[in-house]
Amino acid sequence: MKRIALTKGTVPDAKVPGTRPKDYVVVDDVGEFTYYPSEGAMLEDLEYVDEAACILDREGNNCRLTLDKNRNLCLGPSFGPVEFNWLRQAWKNNRHRNLQAHRLQRFFPATREALVAELFETLTLECASSSNGTRWVLEVVGEETHPATLRDVDGLLAGLEHLEQATVRDPFGHEYRPVRHRTHRRLAPAAGSIYYVEIHPRRRDLLR
Repeated sequence: MKRIALTKGTVPDAKVPGTRPKDYVVVDDVGEFTYYPSEGAMLEDLEYVDEAACILDREGNNCRLTLDKNRNLCLGPSFGPVEFNWLRQAWKNNRHRNLQAHRLQRFFPATREALVAELFETLTLECASSSNGTRWVLEVVGEETHPATLRDVDGLLAGLEHLEQATVRDPFGHEYRPVRHRTHRRLAPAAGSIYYVEIHPRRRDLLR
């Protein structure tokens, strides 16, 4: 893959009434997961037919690449619903192999529908460079802020030494406890990558 500047685009808002984004998640031939906001962006980035082991649409259908009459890459017909066990294991392997790329550590989905939804949600959140209309919620000791993207959340948390004081909610309603991973014990307390570990949502009605 050429890895064009996909993160500069905006992420489609699937919640807007009357809209149905034609975006895709591609699992390539080495097990990497990539989000594409459109078919055109995907075909511009991919280079050969067998590069995509699986192309997922939002319904969970498994498509493959093919060649048109001019021998240009194009999206082929669907093979039907993706095989759940294969996709679950591929996603699990990819998350363990690329912790830095996939820092949103959600509970693992139990169904194909939930897994497909998670892939589109987490991958779009990881690459978003602007808000799609619903912001994140960061709460630190009872004080809320509303950053636009995951990178903005990272920036607000970067200066905190004690992340246990913070909780984070993404635009899809999943809640996380931020955890800092320091690669060396001599690093400063505020140094290191921040991971977001999903927690069970709090009963907000009981907190009022």
